Amino acid sequence: MNLILYYMLQIFSVERAPEYDSLFARSSGWTGADGIYSIPLSGEDLPGKWRRTNTLFVFSDTFWGDVDPLGNRTNTSMVNNTVAVLEKNNQPHTTRIRFFSGGSSSNPEAVFTPQTSSSTAQDFYWLKDGISIDNETHIFAARMRTSPAPFYRYGITLITIPQGDLPPFPNQTQRETPFWRDQIGNIGQLSLGGAILDLSASDCLYPDGFIYIYGIQEDQYNKKTIVARVQRADFKNFSKWKVWDGSGWSAGIDNAATISGRTSTEMSVTQLPNGKFLMVFMRDTISGVISIRTAPHPEGPWSPYKDIYTVPIPPGQGIFTYHAKAHPHLSGKDGLLISYNVNATDFWAHFSNADIYRPRFIRLKMQ
Repeated sequence: MNLILYYMLQIFSVERAPEYDSLFARSSGWTGADGIYSIPLSGEDLPGKWRRTNTLFVFSDTFWGDVDPLGNRTNTSMVNNTVAVLEKNNQPHTTRIRFFSGGSSSNPEAVFTPQTSSSTAQDFYWLKDGISIDNETHIFAARMRTSPAPFYRYGITLITIPQGDLPPFPNQTQRETPFWRDQIGNIGQLSLGGAILDLSASDCLYPDGFIYIYGIQEDQYNKKTIVARVQRADFKNFSKWKVWDGSGWSAGIDNAATISGRTSTEMSVTQLPNGKFLMVFMRDTISGVISIRTAPHPEGPWSPYKDIYTVPIPPGQGIFTYHAKAHPHLSGKDGLLISYNVNATDFWAHFSNADIYRPRFIRLKMQ
């Protein structure tokens, strides 16, 4: 599918990226997952950097098992999170990718399990965005429970992995963060970690010394974006973080002002070559429509949304899509790589059709 549109005096084209679709179409071990973030382990996030950095992919709920020739999942378990490592190379869609659970091939387990002081045996992690800084990789993780709702967030943990530690990362550390607040009245839960924009790296186009961490205010029927920032040297010092309060930067997540609406828990913000910023998201979370906004600054003001791609959804099986986001360092001259996730309301459909529940990819090219 190809779509041409005019937006803010610029031409965009959108097309499928089948070589990345194929990278995650697998018949053994990891056969599909929810959520996908790509973290350049060198910290270099500019387009084309996949040639010189290994990439860590992190996933949430994952099917692990086999897919038979008819496309049925067999001998399959579901674990709460897994990872993959794509080796640096000259072919971005290479098969030099390895997938890892926290257990064995016959007994898969989550790579990351909650180990903080407030964790319970029922808690599990859904993984969010991450960043590599000064020989460490940091990953945000939403600590989830099945009560009082089937998937209820109870906090945000920062997982830190030292350089050279290999999956399942035996030397990882976990710290609970203050970057979560439960619902108060009609104001939904607040949480950070859904997207990271690094304007502190040495290879950044227009650095300002800060790392920006986006999150969500989960109001009913309308997920709204919030943002915090911290200087690179202070990333692990939570007291140094400031949230955008609508007019400036303030301490405390309670002071966070929303900067856009009709977005999603997972999204992305990328700096463009002209210095402006591009937000990519699935409008209204599960609409099946990928949208963008632009802004002159990381906090905004953000433009009205513009739809750029409607996901082709086959009839039957209750298939829906969500969590669109960009992957800058995996992109190149042929456009900005964007992923989205595929799911089904009928859980058992995942077993009769392994094409469900794995990421799909498109490219957005700005001419």
